[in-house]
Amino acid sequence: PEDRSYKRSENFHLLFYLLCINVFQLERRNLQLHASTVIELTLTSADDRPEYATLQAVLFGPFLLAGLTTGDWDAKAGGAAVSEWITPVPASYNSQLVTLTQESGGSTLVLSLLSTAKATSLTMQPRPEGGGTDAAVHATFRLVPQGQGAPPMGERRHTTNGTAATATPASALIEPFDMPGMAITNNLTLSAEKGPSSLFNVVPGLDGAPGSVSLELAARPGCFLVTAGAKANVQGGCGGGTGFSPQAASFIRAEPLRRYHPISFAAKGARRGFLLEPLFTLRDEFYTVYFNFGA
Repeated sequence: PEDRSYKRSENFHLLFYLLCINVFQLERRNLQLHASTVIELTLTSADDRPEYATLQAVLFGPFLLAGLTTGDWDAKAGGAAVSEWITPVPASYNSQLVTLTQESGGSTLVLSLLSTAKATSLTMQPRPEGGGTDAAVHATFRLVPQGQGAPPMGERRHTTNGTAATATPASALIEPFDMPGMAITNNLTLSAEKGPSSLFNVVPGLDGAPGSVSLELAARPGCFLVTAGAKANVQGGCGGGTGFSPQAASFIRAEPLRRYHPISFAAKGARRGFLLEPLFTLRDEFYTVYFNFGA
């Protein structure tokens, strides 16, 4: 079928299937996970028919790795070694994860990325309960600091009309949790490019609330991510403009709804990056265990 993503209900059937077939090993490489630990990754195929030769699963020792995705499974190996296509996620990256929230009508909303093959949109969604869902994945981002000597968050000044005062900002890339190597651009699209149009200046919240932050578009100084309520698309709005609300441009940095598993890998895809984790750790997320290396 076209959609190769699964949910928890298929886990047991898939594992049973994999245990009952003869797994044919196609390639094996050594990969350095930590400085003192050498681990082995194996690409495997569950079907030796030629028409399925490009469909591969990834084993990390005894663990079958699953990529978080809702349909895309095209890999981008380009004939490179496994260690060049897939790399371990450092544990330190957990400290850069965040969920951005707002209070609205007595409920908590979270900034979420909804991405399909046709479109990408940032919206505010009701805060999900627990972390083992797609909603939790989509509401978790990695803020990747950029540049040297950026001041601590909270040092930058802002004016009461919602426009930022001139000062050196703390810049960051906003990377979706399940798409390592990708970044949200100032046009609110996804891109693997890391240019100025993918930078956001993380500044103290324009609403003046303690601990809040606002996200200024680096390519459009004085313009920020602005929300419009539950399930509405987030847009770019400029301070001082008609109807601009400092509260709508301010977020609370909450604990991330999702964190990297100790065994996590980032893999390159034809159109996006993939986050790979052991299949048994997933609860109710969409995933694929097969990748198409013939894309």
